[in-house]
Amino acid sequence: MRLKITLFPQTVPTVIPVNYNHLVYAEIGDKIKRHSDAFKGDRRLKNLGIFKERFRIYTFSFLRFKNFLIENDEVKLTNPDEFNFFISSPFSSFIEGLALAFLRDGNFRVGDANFVVKSVAKIEPPKFADEMKLRLLSPIAVVKSKGKREIFMTPDETGYFDKIKEDLIRKYNFLYAEKIKSVDFEMQFDKEYIDLRGGKFSKLIKFGRMNVKCFLAPFIIKTDPKLIEVGYEWGFGHKNHFGFGMAVVSEHDIKEQ
Repeated sequence: MRLKITLFPQTVPTVIPVNYNHLVYAEIGDKIKRHSDAFKGDRRLKNLGIFKERFRIYTFSFLRFKNFLIENDEVKLTNPDEFNFFISSPFSSFIEGLALAFLRDGNFRVGDANFVVKSVAKIEPPKFADEMKLRLLSPIAVVKSKGKREIFMTPDETGYFDKIKEDLIRKYNFLYAEKIKSVDFEMQFDKEYIDLRGGKFSKLIKFGRMNVKCFLAPFIIKTDPKLIEVGYEWGFGHKNHFGFGMAVVSEHDIKEQ
């Protein structure tokens, strides 16, 4: 289930850090704490640690500003334009609880900046097929372990897309009684898109003390539609709850219904 949240700045100009993922994550967590009653109807959420800041089965997009300037590692909004972002999870009760929290508060804070909630809308999912082209609303991060360290992989490394496949299977098996052990899988980033940008499609996003090496480009995926649906709802790759790996089929699918 997916929400489209439309906001506008309470005052202009408004400034937020370029690296704001940790602030959005913190604000979502704060809404869960202050509106805990909105999530108590589903015991699974409690068992998964939603009230102990351990719930990780969701993802969110970049803040989709219309007009902005980037100066000195800050995003500056000089017009009172509305903008939107998205939150997605396979747990509809979690999304419904967040929708209620947003509507109750009527605002959304990103660090020192405050935004007014204009609307909260449910987005209907697309039809899933065994081959789809998706584009990213937040970049994909893929992690491998090296001892006790986590290292962020790049798409040219052997095993990069295997990690995404393994993660989708793990997520599916966690969510559903039916288990997938192996499945045909093929995924690649859009080469034409990357070439048009001179081969540059990587990003480095600071999340607290962590530097996340991630990648933002459309991609084609061929596999079981059930795995694509899990990626759509929970996120592709790793660190989804920190705002990574949210995908969409097309712009049409995220407009107001």
